[in-house]
Amino acid sequence: MNPPLVSSISAGFFRQLVWIRIECKGSVDCSNDLRRFIELMIRQGRTKMVIDLNHCPSMDSTFMGTLAGLALRLRKVQEGSLDILNPSERNLQSLRELGLDRILSVDCSGSLWVRERELMHDVAVEPVEPAPADQKALHETMTEAHEALCQANSENIPRFRDVLELLRESQPE
Repeated sequence: MNPPLVSSISAGFFRQLVWIRIECKGSVDCSNDLRRFIELMIRQGRTKMVIDLNHCPSMDSTFMGTLAGLALRLRKVQEGSLDILNPSERNLQSLRELGLDRILSVDCSGSLWVRERELMHDVAVEPVEPAPADQKALHETMTEAHEALCQANSENIPRFRDVLELLRESQPE
């Protein structure tokens, strides 16, 4: 018997704001769950997202590309936004190296969402339900994430050209 799936992503709600905690390495392993959850929130009319990286020790390119793709999508939605809070120095450096600090509001000082930070202690935070393992959805997430990295910053095109070529050649049936 397989153990139950446990999410490393949790969320709390303040009116239209969705406060999402990443409590794992930001990797391909949680990118699909994050993408699915935020897309669900958008369909429900919730368009302000905060991603709290306080307990996220590192991020891979798929996770950062997922953030980029979601940020670009939310920019097209009225009053949509995706803000990054509490990145470690390592995560902040990774975001800057890929130019994602140009499309994301990244708050290291605690100046964004001050009141909501205080209220987070009193808000029920629920785990985000993980998706069952699906190779096709995972492949789609990886491809879209790396395309978003290139769209967000043209300097990323040579960095991820080979990755995208490999992903496009290896699409699962």
